Amino acid sequence: MISIDYFMSHGSPWTFLGHGRLGVLIKKFNVNLNMYPVNYGEIFPISGGLPVSKRPPQRQNLRLQELNRWSKFLNIKLNPQPKFFPSKSVLPSLIIIAAKIQKIENYFELADNIMNSLWVRNQDVDNEDVLINILKLMNLNSKKIISFAKSEECKKIFEEYTQLAIKKNVFGAPTYIINDQIYWGQDRLDFVERHLLSLN
Repeated sequence: MISIDYFMSHGSPWTFLGHGRLGVLIKKFNVNLNMYPVNYGEIFPISGGLPVSKRPPQRQNLRLQELNRWSKFLNIKLNPQPKFFPSKSVLPSLIIIAAKIQKIENYFELADNIMNSLWVRNQDVDNEDVLINILKLMNLNSKKIISFAKSEECKKIFEEYTQLAIKKNVFGAPTYIINDQIYWGQDRLDFVERHLLSLN
């Protein structure tokens, strides 16, 4: 079975823009998805990357233009400058991991809902109450998921995922890897689809 390693961050608008489209490809090609929320705060310093606030003004301005272009092109609602950006908590990522480890089938949808709250609904996903509400709206056991998300075991898995990303030469979000081929950015999903077609 074909597998895709998907390295993502809830705090990345580019991850959000590509998330639903990746889901379509997963179903279309019956792909096994390995989704890894990772800590880009650890990855950037060793890969030459910078958080948005530390990038030169030219790059920050172009980023906003590109986000507007892509959201209009894809017809995906997106607020390029949400009130609660950047997300400074890793709890949203830990919750996604917790749901995945607990074998909750719609953890992919959970990730989408968390990103939607940040990038569309302008909510503070660093606020635990906001996250609890997202889980409850999905009829998920918020106490069980958050309890595991806060555990040392879950934090260790998050670190392991981050180290795996570093080992696989990941430096930006989102990144999709098929075998030895790395596709960085939601704008590479056309190439991901071509790759999947070549394997069928």
